[in-house]
Amino acid sequence: MEKMRFNKELYSHVALIKAAYNYTDRAYVHLDSDNNYYYVEIEAKREGQNVSEKEFMNELLAQSARHEVYKQTKEIRELLLARAMATSVITDEAFIVGDIEENYSEDEILKDWFADNE
Repeated sequence: MEKMRFNKELYSHVALIKAAYNYTDRAYVHLDSDNNYYYVEIEAKREGQNVSEKEFMNELLAQSARHEVYKQTKEIRELLLARAMATSVITDEAFIVGDIEENYSEDEILKDWFADNE
């Protein structure tokens, strides 16, 4: 069983969770923390599927970088999505429902469809 400790000032909680989740298919992962550190315990599910501390550290670094890119690009992604949605709105005056002054009698509206179409 590997036991690791990571400084909270260097790694985000989100990156730690994502890195740990990446190994749940082949290991049991336990996470804990105190005021200054995250603690990770990893135990292989099967013999020969061990997760080394260096392997976990690389994954934690990759997830930290992804999370940082996500935070830095969040506003531009939201802006692009808003622009895309706004430009896809089509206003066609033919489809705008205004005052409809057409009168229909109840006989035209309340007739049996099958009687006319069979």
